[in-house]
Amino acid sequence: MAITRKPKATTADNFIENGGSAAISINLEQPISSAGIVSQRGRPRKEKESETGVKLRLPTSLLKQIDDSVESRKPVLSRHQWILEAIYAKLDRE
Repeated sequence: MAITRKPKATTADNFIENGGSAAISINLEQPISSAGIVSQRGRPRKEKESETGVKLRLPTSLLKQIDDSVESRKPVLSRHQWILEAIYAKLDRE
């Protein structure tokens, strides 16, 4: 009896990185060619920009002002998105 390793469990991230359900259907289907044009499925992959976590200490009163501004926006943004918008706006002005 041959001994084999247990297959690795596929996580959602691995599944998506490998093309997801589009990759499965592409492997199962023959590409349809008409007049030399082969159709492709799915969107092109975007490279993710690396991110770094930053701890930010803010006075409570400033945080309250930010939260009030966030809640007054329609549609409501997250505090994180609001702060990123403010940073990008400041960088655009310089």
